[in-house]
Amino acid sequence: MVRALQSRYFDSSDLHRGKMKKEPTLQDYIGVVMERRWLVGICVGVATVAALVLSFVLPKVYEARIKFKLDLSESKPVFFSEIYTPQRVDPVESQLEIVRSRTLARSVVKKLNLNFIVKNHKQYFFDSVYVSEKFPPGTYCLKFNDSRFSLVTKKGEIVGSGRVGELFDIDSLKFFIKEKPTDDIKIIIKEINESAEELQKKTSASQIKNTYLVLLKAKSSSPELAAAIANTLVDEYINYSLATVREAARGSKEFIESQISIFGEELNKAEEKLRQFKEKTGIFLLDESAKEIISSLAQFEVEKEKAIVELNEIESSIKNLEQELSKDEASYGAYKRMASFPTISTSPIIISLREKLKSLEIQRQELLQKSGENPKELSEIDNKIKQTEEELQKATKQIVLAGPSVSDPIFQSIISQIINNETRAIALQSRIDALNHIINRHNHRLKQLPEAEVNLAQLERQKMANEEIYTMLLGKLEESKIAEAMQISEARIIDRATVPDKPVAPKPKQNTVLGFLLGLFIGVASAFLLEYLDTSVKSSKEIEELTGASVLAAIPLVKDKEHPCIPTIEEPHSQIAEAYRILRTNLAFAAAAKPLKTLLITSTLPQEGKTTTCLNLGITLAQQGNKTVVLDCDFRRPMLHTYFSKYIKNKRHGLSDILLGRLKLKEAIVKTPTTENLSFITSGTIPSNPAELLGSKKMQDTIERLKDDFEFIILDAPPALGVADARVLGKIVDGILVVVMANKTNRDAVLEVKDELERSGEKIIGFVLNGVDLTHHYYRHRYYYYYPSK
Repeated sequence: MVRALQSRYFDSSDLHRGKMKKEPTLQDYIGVVMERRWLVGICVGVATVAALVLSFVLPKVYEARIKFKLDLSESKPVFFSEIYTPQRVDPVESQLEIVRSRTLARSVVKKLNLNFIVKNHKQYFFDSVYVSEKFPPGTYCLKFNDSRFSLVTKKGEIVGSGRVGELFDIDSLKFFIKEKPTDDIKIIIKEINESAEELQKKTSASQIKNTYLVLLKAKSSSPELAAAIANTLVDEYINYSLATVREAARGSKEFIESQISIFGEELNKAEEKLRQFKEKTGIFLLDESAKEIISSLAQFEVEKEKAIVELNEIESSIKNLEQELSKDEASYGAYKRMASFPTISTSPIIISLREKLKSLEIQRQELLQKSGENPKELSEIDNKIKQTEEELQKATKQIVLAGPSVSDPIFQSIISQIINNETRAIALQSRIDALNHIINRHNHRLKQLPEAEVNLAQLERQKMANEEIYTMLLGKLEESKIAEAMQISEARIIDRATVPDKPVAPKPKQNTVLGFLLGLFIGVASAFLLEYLDTSVKSSKEIEELTGASVLAAIPLVKDKEHPCIPTIEEPHSQIAEAYRILRTNLAFAAAAKPLKTLLITSTLPQEGKTTTCLNLGITLAQQGNKTVVLDCDFRRPMLHTYFSKYIKNKRHGLSDILLGRLKLKEAIVKTPTTENLSFITSGTIPSNPAELLGSKKMQDTIERLKDDFEFIILDAPPALGVADARVLGKIVDGILVVVMANKTNRDAVLEVKDELERSGEKIIGFVLNGVDLTHHYYRHRYYYYYPSK
């Protein structure tokens, strides 16, 4: 918009330099819109009507809402809580992503058969619909013959046949038709993933501010289906949450049971070996030093076995998570691609951190052995171990997440759990390595005892370690059973979705307002675009800023073709007549310093109103009592004779005949009986050399002779562009007046005329802007309210 208006404030020499004479004002902007208000009105009208029509044509959309509480419980194993490492993420946003996930959307599609679409009938005819993922998607048709029907593909192939009132069953597709419709039924079966993506676009879930509650919205063209989608999606979310927490608890219990069986057998074997050794050797007691070594070894063996059990559970958990991924081939494939990147175990960073952990674990165990419980030193070691584990977890995530990204939130959640478990597994392996190192050193001390005591000590150590682990596992088993029974999902439905009674779209009132605003924007933008593309002059102000010369008058536009061409005579009180009187007055002020006796009136191009201006200016001068003569010097397209044809005796006699010596000057002068003091000389016979005649000595003599009889001599010259006539005549007159047609004459043409005339040494008194629309914003307050319309 700014550029459109700024272009009106550049002159041709400044256009290349970007130098602007004046900044556009608010009035200029309003004026552009008002000048093309018809275009703005059309755009507004069309856009408003179109928006209103579309509001009634577009299908109605219904929205169902359901409010529920999220499941924010931490689904971690019951056994060995340190296995679980919580992520530093927003739990609410994580659960919201699960609600929005493709996995739950697929479940809803399957449950509601959203990929089974009936086009030309209501879904009412169908019941007990089941569509397998194996069934080929496409368009089908049910063709009826009495009570029997056939399912036909788009190509005409028969897929299967059935009967109304009986179950149609072809393995991968099942449905029941309640009654026979009036005509055939068109069915579209889509891929489940495609339908799931469409469902995701129709649903939205957002957290209710400062609560753990969520508002889920579902849209559909059917109000019943919208409510069903909302309710089913939340039901599936609750089922998923409950299955997740129970699966974790069940897996933990099953793992503990398997370990109890293993360690129970190990304990029985250890006790039996110890009994047999005591009976065989007769050695039943150890000395104090052996007891000390056995006690330490047993303690380290127990710690080691605990770590091994934890590691086994983690590996079992990883396998379960991988099985969960394998249910979705796309997700499992993505996981395999991620696993194909540099593996965690071979990463130099992971190896370095693992060795660091091993070293810290050894220091911790030695500290416990030497000084017992030393809170300060032990706390420092524990902090270093915790910090190293955090670095390990961060490095593991960076390695895994360097692979292909997957947007499904459930898949991301499973991958995050795998990362946490693998990180913990590395830390546990470091602890096991550290304990093995310490156990080996104690075994070396133990070998220094007598052989019989060494054997007894080893058997005692095995029995004590297995007994302690077995007892611990029994306690954990009872805890896991209780935990499994108590595992529930925190997700709860607060307000179930009901069938909406009113559509949410389209909204006629809102759409109409938006259409109005859009039309207004397009209309205003189009107005400024046309303003930018329009290079014609519009106002006196624009000409003055463009040329630096004065505009002596703005002549109103004559819209009615029947309007008189000589308003100064026929309608002396009209706005147009008053404009010519203003021109007469301004000419007098312009000639105050130097008398203006001869005046040349020209234009840039033909049909800009120069002849009409000559005639009416001559009349206003004559009405003031000044003897005035108007000469038609346009030998190429003469027009003056058409105004006074009834007063001319010989239409071929005129100025050209005087210059050629065929006619005397007095014989060519015609007086007008309607206006006293006004005379005129027509162009006469059209010559073959207009410029030469007008620039001749005879022409100068003719002007000088007319000065003796008339106070004002007005010359009607041809347009200044294209021919040299105006420049030739400009040398023998006192001043030049250039007529410009508003909304037609190009700005560059105005500048070119000014430059050419001034280059030839002629003086331009000013400009006359013809054809001005008085309703234009610039002129409205200057003329419209001050003069009558006629």
